[in-house]
Amino acid sequence: MKQCLILILVVLGLAVSANADYYVAGDFNGWDAVGNLMTDNGDGTYAVTITGLVADSRHEFKVTIGDWSTAYPGDNSWLYADASGSVDITFNSNWVADGWKIEQYRIGESTDPGSWTLAGSFQGWNNAEGNMTPQGGGIYLFSQTLSAGEHWFKPVVTGTWDSIAENGRSGNTWNMYVNLASASVVNVYVDALNGVVKTEVVPEPATMTMLGLGSLLMAIRRRK
Repeated sequence: MKQCLILILVVLGLAVSANADYYVAGDFNGWDAVGNLMTDNGDGTYAVTITGLVADSRHEFKVTIGDWSTAYPGDNSWLYADASGSVDITFNSNWVADGWKIEQYRIGESTDPGSWTLAGSFQGWNNAEGNMTPQGGGIYLFSQTLSAGEHWFKPVVTGTWDSIAENGRSGNTWNMYVNLASASVVNVYVDALNGVVKTEVVPEPATMTMLGLGSLLMAIRRRK
């Protein structure tokens, strides 16, 4: 009986959590934990429009549950108001397995800063290069052949350390990395509107040829 009661309480706790209210607290509302209530879309996603900001101004904020016991992300997130002084903020509490990171608690925005840089160990952590190419829809791509070895990096708004990385959108994201066995093309995508990133590693043609020859030799040996 006691075990059944505990199970019921756990289920009820999960239900309350799933239907929790979310709020936006930031420097524009005095960091009030219930500053701006987000609209519940009924599918685990939430949205709110912040207005009355200075045109094109930068602000920091978090998504809260109405108090400071839980807030997203861990470090302050950031936003840039549009020319009218407003921005739409979305919050996705669902787990999403679509190849982009982060997978849960994604923070999206209606504004795109407009220029992105992949700053990293391979280019001296220069945040002012503007080396990511617009792909449309708020998505930017860095594509470059990097040498064998370990490379650390993160996408940042050009000229700042505002970033979107594998732990979300904040001013202090984790550094991402790849460890390459051979020289490879590294593609890094950032989606400025949905607050997610993706990394792809493509071995150079010469490496692919060597891999193909290795597979062929293995097949010949097996036939023998």
